Order: sequence, then structure tokens, then C-alpha cells
Amino acid sequence: MLKQNGIMKSRIYTVTLNPAIDQMIYLREFVPDITNRLTGTKECVGGKGTHVSQNLNLLGVENTALGIVHGERGIKIMDMLKADGIEIDFQYNEKGNTRINYLLIEATGKCTCLSDKGVQLTEEDIQKFTDHLKEKLEENDFLILSGDASNCPDPYVYNKIIQSLFGKQIRIFLDASGETLKKCVEEHPYMIKPNQDELEYLTGIMIQTEEDLREAVKALDRYEIPVVAVSLGKKGSLVRIEEKFYRVYPPEINVCNTIGCGDCFLSGLIYGIVNELSAEEMLRVATAASAATAESNLSVGFDRKRFTELKSQVRVEQEKR
Repeated sequence: MLKQNGIMKSRIYTVTLNPAIDQMIYLREFVPDITNRLTGTKECVGGKGTHVSQNLNLLGVENTALGIVHGERGIKIMDMLKADGIEIDFQYNEKGNTRINYLLIEATGKCTCLSDKGVQLTEEDIQKFTDHLKEKLEENDFLILSGDASNCPDPYVYNKIIQSLFGKQIRIFLDASGETLKKCVEEHPYMIKPNQDELEYLTGIMIQTEEDLREAVKALDRYEIPVVAVSLGKKGSLVRIEEKFYRVYPPEINVCNTIGCGDCFLSGLIYGIVNELSAEEMLRVATAASAATAESNLSVGFDRKRFTELKSQVRVEQEKR
């Protein structure tokens, strides 16, 4: 627990089990079967958990990034995060080399991600990491479990992590998909952030209307998840906080790329909870930060001035359940 102005505050931890170096590749337009001339390249730290850490840092929220890294690229990831002023606590393995993701960013805003599978972790790796988490986290801390874990021998590794922390009253923020999400909701996380496709998969409800969307969220009631934030891309989001629904409409922007917007949206929600903002203000922050990220040509981060400008343009409507 952190102490701030004499008051004990919860610590925030992010987990990235399959981090990466994001190699941003810029070009006017990708055309197959010909030589494509690049307009530039740039490297960022990749992996959803590390992105949440970086965005929280931009929002002024102290946090610790945890994960497992390998080889020279793993060292590079740790150095890049430390250079950004982020506290890190990574499990490092000399053997192997952390993956690279190749992100093709076209001038039209179209984005294509070519993602390496990553170093396959062992049961020993996961047990060591889980034991460290259990020792490190204290009651009422925040734990963000997000992103790819396909390099783990157990497809339900997030469940194992959550179960290992049972009894500590940890707030779990989950951003996962597919069977991982479907299994993890059984652990009653504090928040989940599915997109529409993930919500359909989770509930079996085909969503064609706004009413379908609300019904799908209501279908999750049996899991007793306090916050369900459904991201809808350029259409905004539908967020249920306890018993209240909020429909959020984003500002009009010039999209450069959409990679990392969901991670930034999640970071904004966490920022709002940490700072005890009203639901409306929290959703304005999260949506504006996500929109500012979409205007950036990087996979993580946003312009603070632009974020402030966009916040006043976000529209939030509270809806009756």
C-alpha cells in the first residue's frame, strides 16, 4: 500500500505475460505483390499490460509493471519502461528472446498487426511468477490482467493468478478475449472490458441494436462484476457501473491508427476509480484519452494537450436499467 498525505492508498500493478517490441512501420498504402516504400519506422514497447502502465503514467498514476521477459529484447523493454519513469518488476530469463510485433500503419488510418507467438513459458515460469505476485500484492491493491497469454502452457493462466490471490480483496481489471475471458468471468473480476464481438461470444447474444447490447450486458449479472465496459470503437461505449448504465459518445477526430485505443480507455477508467471521480467524469477522461491515442501514430501514448481539448467534447448519457 502507498501512503499519500498520511492515508494508505492502493498500489496498482499491471501484468504482461507476453510483452513485445512494437515495430511501427509507416507507409502510404500497403499493396500486396509489389515493393512497398516506407515513409518511416519507430519502436515502442508492446503488450497490453505495458501499454496500460504507460498510459497510467501519462495520466499521473503511479503503477508497477510486472511480467516475464527474455534475452536482449527483454532487457530493452525494461530499459524503455524505466526511461519513461515506470517502476518495473519483471521476471527475466536469459534464454530466448522476447517477441517483435510488426504494425503496418497506412496513411489512410488502416492498421495491420503481424504478431509473433512469443517465447513459450513453462509451468515453472508461471508458478514462480504467481508466487511472486502473491507475496507482493496486499489487500485492496489493483491488478490489471490484460492481453495475450497464448505463450502459456495453461490457457486459463489468468484464473490461476486470480485464484492464488483469493482472500486478499484484490480488485481485478480484466481485458481478455475468447475462452480466457469466458473462463475468467467465473472468478468475478472487478471490471471487464469486452468489445462487441467478445460480448457476443461471452453471452451467445447476437447484437444488432442498442437494446440487444444492453440485454447482453444484463446477461452477465450472474457473474456479479461491478463494472462492465463495452467498447464500440468509433461508436463509443456502453458502460454499466453497479446498477447504472452509461452510453458514451466520443468526439469527432482524425484517426491515425486505432492500435492501443482500448488499452488507453481502460487506463482512463482506472484513473477515474483511483481518483474517485464521478462516473460521468471518469468516462469523459477514458474516452478522451482513447480518442487522443487514435490521433497518434504510435501504439501507446497520447498528447496531453489534445486529451484536454477532447474531454469537453465527450457526451455521456445515463440510461435507466
